[in-house]
Amino acid sequence: MSVSDRQLKLIKEAAELLVMEHRLTSDEAVVVISTAIKKELSIRNTNFEKLEKGSKIDRTSFTRNVVKTVQDTLEANPYWRSHNLDKSIDNFYKVLHKHWD
Repeated sequence: MSVSDRQLKLIKEAAELLVMEHRLTSDEAVVVISTAIKKELSIRNTNFEKLEKGSKIDRTSFTRNVVKTVQDTLEANPYWRSHNLDKSIDNFYKVLHKHWD
């Protein structure tokens, strides 16, 4: 699966947010996000290109599921968990969602 410039920008911007809010290294943030994206693409048996051409409802659902997976991963690791997880997850969702509009 190749990654477009748009997709790479999306992952980097979302990763920066996690690094600022949750004591993750840049590499850890990219791994967490990439793993969540790959998982959701696999579940849906699709790729970014098909998703980008699909409906906004599908993209929104995809984004929410990726965010939920990232949130679950952060909550499962006590070192990454923070008192403002809900706020940072909301910001994380906004970063991902704006790239689909």
